[in-house]
Amino acid sequence: MVSKYLLILVILVAAIFIWRSNRKVAVKERKAKEQRAKVIDMQPCRWCAVHIPATEAVQGKHGSYCSTAHRLKAEP
Repeated sequence: MVSKYLLILVILVAAIFIWRSNRKVAVKERKAKEQRAKVIDMQPCRWCAVHIPATEAVQGKHGSYCSTAHRLKAEP
């Protein structure tokens, strides 16, 4: 009688352990996916070759520049 309840308890604890470990793996995978989504596209400046985020680049006729001064030097 006692061994029956002990077996049920062991199975229940094992099931909870497996469920929690699978949940931790899912959380780690979700965080890794969010980190990959945060990658920023970088572009080199056509004048000095410094890489800057594409959202901050100054666009010119011949490409991207890190500042308006470099765009004016490269494109008179």
